[in-house]
Amino acid sequence: MKKDQNVIQITDLNAKAKHAEVYIDGDGDLILNKMNVRTERMLLSEDRKKIKEKPNPYEDIITSIHWRDPLNIPNTYEMCTKETLDKLLKENAPCISAFGLKKSFCQAVVRNGIDTYATKFDVSLNIVANMGLIPITFAAYTLEERLMSPQKGAPVNVKLNHFGGWKAHFEIAYFEHVYTLDEMINIINLAGFGLGIGSGRSSGYGRYHVSDIKAL
Repeated sequence: MKKDQNVIQITDLNAKAKHAEVYIDGDGDLILNKMNVRTERMLLSEDRKKIKEKPNPYEDIITSIHWRDPLNIPNTYEMCTKETLDKLLKENAPCISAFGLKKSFCQAVVRNGIDTYATKFDVSLNIVANMGLIPITFAAYTLEERLMSPQKGAPVNVKLNHFGGWKAHFEIAYFEHVYTLDEMINIINLAGFGLGIGSGRSSGYGRYHVSDIKAL
């Protein structure tokens, strides 16, 4: 006689999740400044001290931005120019990180006293984004040169990408029995008001607000 076997039923959570498109408008400049490829080359080199590379400023500028479409530049050192940057700004799209955006939502939950921990919010909302990137649109682009003092060594002159009049939209998948959509949008607004996205957040850059929501 065969013993009864327990049957495990797998719940399709994606089928139960609700979806919405969230639109955000920037309330100030957005600074995008991730690690550029020249710094990556130096960190990955087996002997960093032997590297004597004259920086290409446009390589640093271009590769410090996440782009919607992958950079089709075989040799970024030689081929990154002002013309390359101008073309990318017209034909491609700078992006913010979905990971960084959701992280700020979770921080807003705790910092605003909504919950002691962000665990419930973290597991009840996902940002649906291709390659984890959310493209932005913008009205103005400026390049700021700023002298910064690292913890060790002499001050360095850095170039920062500023985007004014920026906007973005992204899809969220969520479970409404944990937080309602209204509560989630409130948390996103709190994150935009007090935390922002991108670099320079401690100086007030990257702030935003929710301008529209569309159920999917």
